[in-house]
Order: sequence, then structure tokens, then C-alpha cells
Amino acid sequence: MVPVKIALAQMICTRLCHDLGGPAGALTGALELLEGEGDDALEVARDAARIMDRRIRFFRAAVGGGAGECRRDDLAQAAEGLTLGRRATIDLAALAPDVVVPASLAQSLLLALWIGIDALPRGGAVRVGGTPEAGLSIWPDGPSAAWPVSLAAALAGDDVPLTARGVAVPLLVAVAQAAGVRLDLLLGSTPGAAPLLLSAVERH
Repeated sequence: MVPVKIALAQMICTRLCHDLGGPAGALTGALELLEGEGDDALEVARDAARIMDRRIRFFRAAVGGGAGECRRDDLAQAAEGLTLGRRATIDLAALAPDVVVPASLAQSLLLALWIGIDALPRGGAVRVGGTPEAGLSIWPDGPSAAWPVSLAAALAGDDVPLTARGVAVPLLVAVAQAAGVRLDLLLGSTPGAAPLLLSAVERH
């Protein structure tokens, strides 16, 4: 049986290939049409290339070595990797313009945004509020918005199945635990999907 860590890495790879495969296919198809409808093909190619570029940047920050500390503009730029080509947005308006998310929180926040986008099957917005000091809240807001069942299970300490679609959940829990970030679902606090609270745990 494949060790859990290797299985997790495999599922991450599968998910990345899935998310990048669509734009890559569109780019390839557009380039093949350059001899005909050149202008239209080039426009499709540019859009697909931009989506791939932004998604690669996002995954490098969220899944790779971490994002370092992030300002609101950094988060907005990273968010493009999740929202371009999709019917969903990330709303950072409730964050202070001069907010600085420390590196210890930033990677967990990006992974939570990824899960939030996946929680919007019919489009909508992932909203972010709070402060790094008091805690950052993230929640999906839209038709049929709902966190995956695996999120509550993972936060309760249960084992969750590793799948390409749901790989961000166990990854978030592992990254948060390693970084000293507490994760809480604020059930019943608002209508719709409960906010996910990320807060730094003081280490002595």
C-alpha cells in the first residue's frame, strides 16, 4: 500500500494536472488555428496562457514553498490563479487596505481559498474578513455554496479519503498544524456556509 505522504503527493500532482490541462488544451487548439482565424485564435491563446500562468503562480505559493508574508494586493494577484476562467470571485474588501498576512498564516489562507472556490459549484464569491491578529475568516457565498464534508471531518481529527478533487483539505490541515495555525468552522454563526476561522496559535 502506498504510504500516505506519497499518496498525498500523487493526488496533488493529479489535481494540478487537471487544473492546468484545460487551459493548456485550449492554448494548443488555438495555436493550431493560427493559419485560419488568426485574430480569434490568438485571443483564445492569450487568455489560456494567462490562466495557466496565474494558476501555476498560485499553486507555487499555496502548495510549493509557501507564499511568504502577503499584502492585500498579493492576495488579489494570487486569487487570479483560482478565479480566471471560472464563475467565481474572491472578495477581499473586508480586509484592511494595509493588511499584512504573516507567512505563518499565508499558506493556510491560500489553501483555504482554494477549498472555498471548490465549494462554489454554481459560482459566487469566497469572502475573506478579519485580521491576522484576531483571526481571518473565509466562507463561500453563492448558490449551493457548501464546504466539502471532508473539511469538518478532517478538523475533527478523522481520516479523510485522498482524492484529486479533495486534496486541498488534508493539505490545509497538515500545513496549518505545522505552521501553528488553528482551524475552526464557526457553525451556526451565519446563514449559508459557516466561516472557516484561521488563527495563529501562540507557541511557548
